[in-house]
Amino acid sequence: MENKQTYHVVHYGNKATRRDYSKVSSGLDLPDLVEIQTAAFDWFLRDGIKEVFNDVYPISNYAGNIRLKFLDYEFGEPKYSISECKYREVNYSAPLKGKMELEVMDPETGEVITKNEEVFLGDFPLMTPTGTFIINGAERIIVSQIVRSPGAYFDIESEERTGRDTYKCELIPSRGTWLEFMSDDKKAALGRILNVSIDRRRKVLSSILFKAIGLSLNLERGENAFDTTNMKKFLKALNLPVHSDVIVPEEEREFQNDYMLLYTAIFGNYEEVRNTLAADKTKTKNEALLAVYENQRADEIATIDGAVTLMDAKFFDYRRYDLTKAGRYKVHKKLSILDRMEGLSLEKDLVSAEGKTLVKKGVVIDKELRNELRAEIDKGINCRALPFTHTFSHPSTAVMDTSWKNSLVGRILAVDLDGKTERTTLEMGTVLTEEDVKAIAKEFKQVTVYSGIIASPIKVTNDNVNAVLDYGSRMFEIGRVTLNGEDLTNADGEVMCPTYLPDVEVTKLSTADQETIVAEATNHSGEVTIWLVGACVQEVTVMQEGHPVNLIGIDPLNDKHTITMSDMYALYNYELTMFDGVGSQDDIDMLGNRRIRTVGELIQNQFRIGLSRMERVVKERMSIADTANLTPKQLTNIRPLTAAIKEFFSSSQLSQFMDQENPLAELSNKRRISALGPGGLTRERAGFEVRDIHNSHYGRMCPIETPEGPNIGLINNLSSYGHLNKYGFIQTPYRKVDREKGVVTNEIVWLTADEEDEYIVAQSNSKLIADGTFAEKVVMGRHQGVNQEYPASSVDYMDVSPKQVVAVATACIPFLENDDSNRALMGANMQRQAVPL
Repeated sequence: MENKQTYHVVHYGNKATRRDYSKVSSGLDLPDLVEIQTAAFDWFLRDGIKEVFNDVYPISNYAGNIRLKFLDYEFGEPKYSISECKYREVNYSAPLKGKMELEVMDPETGEVITKNEEVFLGDFPLMTPTGTFIINGAERIIVSQIVRSPGAYFDIESEERTGRDTYKCELIPSRGTWLEFMSDDKKAALGRILNVSIDRRRKVLSSILFKAIGLSLNLERGENAFDTTNMKKFLKALNLPVHSDVIVPEEEREFQNDYMLLYTAIFGNYEEVRNTLAADKTKTKNEALLAVYENQRADEIATIDGAVTLMDAKFFDYRRYDLTKAGRYKVHKKLSILDRMEGLSLEKDLVSAEGKTLVKKGVVIDKELRNELRAEIDKGINCRALPFTHTFSHPSTAVMDTSWKNSLVGRILAVDLDGKTERTTLEMGTVLTEEDVKAIAKEFKQVTVYSGIIASPIKVTNDNVNAVLDYGSRMFEIGRVTLNGEDLTNADGEVMCPTYLPDVEVTKLSTADQETIVAEATNHSGEVTIWLVGACVQEVTVMQEGHPVNLIGIDPLNDKHTITMSDMYALYNYELTMFDGVGSQDDIDMLGNRRIRTVGELIQNQFRIGLSRMERVVKERMSIADTANLTPKQLTNIRPLTAAIKEFFSSSQLSQFMDQENPLAELSNKRRISALGPGGLTRERAGFEVRDIHNSHYGRMCPIETPEGPNIGLINNLSSYGHLNKYGFIQTPYRKVDREKGVVTNEIVWLTADEEDEYIVAQSNSKLIADGTFAEKVVMGRHQGVNQEYPASSVDYMDVSPKQVVAVATACIPFLENDDSNRALMGANMQRQAVPL
């Protein structure tokens, strides 16, 4: 009688056959194992270099009459082949050439002379098809680095001494100023207050920062700074709640009661907001700006102009502040109103961009409903303007469908519209009214608008017109004034406030124009609407334990890589709603909050350093040289650029000689991920938590393969099926389960750690019957790191292979499941040291 075989034969190519003893066959082939290197460098050559050039160029001199513009770049052919470079002990590189255009304006005649030229920018090392670089004839690898992702993070710590919770939140960029809010209750008499720390400097009251960005007033001649009547009227006109109980009788500080009303109306009537304002001695916007300047530059004399320039440079200048694409994605994910709504009911109906009711009042938002609402929330519904400073608003643009009528009202055109009728021929900077939106929807499918800013329509009456004009022009900008939907004209027949243009000085309404508006509102000749332009936030009110909580989220259309004023509002609101139990804490060791900086990004950072050093030289030469004979070649000194690149490849901690002991060592070296290096951790400072295995490592980073000794846990390897998404987060593949039919499909879905947290995932060895359904009613699975038995009907995904947990070298160990993990670690490392005969 024939014995039943415990293996099956697998054919590799035409000749090789192997016995496969695995009980679970993997339905997914292994991906390209050096893709982490090759794909990243391809991105750098295609897009990364262009991004840096566009950031640095055009370069202008201090007088503004000479501009050096970047047009295009190309790589030449390498001088030697790969094998010849090894033999000659030289770099495998190609010449980088940039096409530049120089514009020189004659200051007397205004004539502009342009010169185009191709400029040699040095020899740039190229990657070989196997993912290595050849530097001085030796093969080198750039190891990928794992760092904390830029984004918004929230945490609650318990103080041992007092037993009270301390709430912290921080907005971390990839490059630029750290912004941290933290609760503080050291002064028991004051109660809990909210402080802010800018760039890790001394803490100041958080209200000072908001006063500096526009949530404040400056004292005007003849104004009574203690009368709150007009502020109440203004808040009611804005459709904001008025908490009259926060007013302090006999208050001696100017505007203090106005600020109490204003801040509680916007952020909610929180004790922490009231306590912070009570402790804040700054009365006006100018005082707040000077206080921020003194906090950041304690040894310098503070001036208003200097303070405005400092604020702009610290937060809103793209050259100094960079969230990156990954950071903007994380900020959107965290500060969007959508995820905070889950598990709570709405105070009033939620209406779509097209005007249909999406969710009725009182309905609890579950996971499925939340996912359905995502597309509608991203269209920019429920947006409103909050106070801002025009100088700090540098909005980007976004394209919106004209069918999103509710979302388009109040948006500001970023381009001229050339329509068929007068109604649809609109200038850039026009605030869109309901009538405009209806008209342009008939002729255009899409329009380009500014993101991060919006105009809120305020219907004015005889009672509130003076309050709206006064506070509206001081905390917002007036973008348009309409009478019955048509532009209001002044005595000369000219349109008042025809457009609002960012980054251009705004002309305030004249006294005569203001009197015309007051007269129209007083005469009841029609409906007068003032459109107030401000920072765009998304708002929704939810019910938490019987009381309403107002959620403020960021503008979903905003894709800027700098912080915006709406980000600050949303961040502060998230911190406050955490006191009500709305919102979630973040685990900084989770792989959803840590991203990989690949070779492309590391070289791009070095290229940016070199190019910005070169920019300084170009500016100096522009100011010294004779303008008539200038050429792009004469202006460009490539030494700082080539020195920065050379330094990175030859001496960076992440640039290493390739481990060539055997092919497995070479492959592991290319898939290695290090937490060390510039911008990362140091082995002396790294604690146990960073080194430890986290449940989110499953299928992404190998829990076995790591060095023994001081680097344990800081140097890891990518798992067999691990793959990076466009933001640098590690994904792992799963087979999708059709919940309705209970069938495990062959559809592969790649999930990051934070996406996987929402689902129940079955193990790959779960038994399936022929039709693809689970053989048993209960299967072993995991959800948010908890491994236990789950009903088969509740499973969302299934692992693709048992070896997706471990790295390539560890997967070579047969019957790994019978090994002790410490012994497997040594075995996996020793395999790489074997010398082939």
